[in-house]
Amino acid sequence: MTKHLHLLLLIPLAACSSTHDLKRDGFNMFGGGFIDDQVGPGLYLIKAFSNTSPLATPDSAAKTFRYRAEQLCPTGYEEVRTVADAYRSSIGGMEIAPDPKQPGLTVPVPPPVITSKIGHIRCSDSPLSLYEAKVLVTPEGEQ
Repeated sequence: MTKHLHLLLLIPLAACSSTHDLKRDGFNMFGGGFIDDQVGPGLYLIKAFSNTSPLATPDSAAKTFRYRAEQLCPTGYEEVRTVADAYRSSIGGMEIAPDPKQPGLTVPVPPPVITSKIGHIRCSDSPLSLYEAKVLVTPEGEQ
């Protein structure tokens, strides 16, 4: 019963979007949050990360991205260039013993996954045109 209770308590934490400002508040032990930088007037780079999860959760990273974009651009925004990705945490996997009566019998658990959405947004009230914003954020080799 106790092990089932622990699992039920952890489920709400897995794969959630996060409103944690990593630049202001620092490290988040669940892995999620966002970092942003202004790269021009009304033009921002946002890096959004989901909380750790056993599986990739692109919706969680997208919600975190949208949350920060709406804060930075309350009058509206458009995505200029974004990329979504998922990767295994560097805090490696582990082995667990599902049955405490048989501690020698373990099951490998892979490292958790962190999903990200990284990209630039242009606020609706930015003095930059969409074309100017795209020129600013597109690498030279792709222009």
